[in-house]
Amino acid sequence: MHGTTSLSSALRPLVARALLPGLLLGLAAMPSAAFAAPAQGEASAVVVRPLSFINYENLDFGRIIPATVAGTVTISTTNVRTPTNGIVLVGNDFQVARFAGQGVQNQRVRIQITPATVTLTGPGPAMTVSNLIIGAAPTLVQNGSSANFRIVPANGIFSFTVGGRLNVGANQPAGAYSGTFTATLDYQ
Repeated sequence: MHGTTSLSSALRPLVARALLPGLLLGLAAMPSAAFAAPAQGEASAVVVRPLSFINYENLDFGRIIPATVAGTVTISTTNVRTPTNGIVLVGNDFQVARFAGQGVQNQRVRIQITPATVTLTGPGPAMTVSNLIIGAAPTLVQNGSSANFRIVPANGIFSFTVGGRLNVGANQPAGAYSGTFTATLDYQ
């Protein structure tokens, strides 16, 4: 009986090898609908009333590897990310903050970002975001260097971005850090 068991186990690989190409060919010939599974998608919309605005993308500095010395990661208002002092940028999962609103063509709007410095808390020492800057072209025209803008499009729909500079500590501990800032618009 012991010899029969050894013989059977020796034959199984041969049988499996002989059947495998036919089995794969049979599977390939099956209609693809046999493997179909339902999938769901999402649809959404935000309706903006006149003289209002919304935030539709958050300021996200993405994944970074800190250096042994303090450094910064800056996201420009045109969504370009730049590190300093040996910080390594990982992936492309960063994003400038994006806002949109509706007023009236040539209407003036004042945009304020507060606080001037945002504290990001997480598992390690807090980090700060400073130099928050508004980017508004081409739908808003800035009046000099002030926080006053003029709405350009005939339909009154405008958008603006907010970028900033993240101050990263030396050997900043790994983990997710977050904080908030407020954009306030005064239609004039």
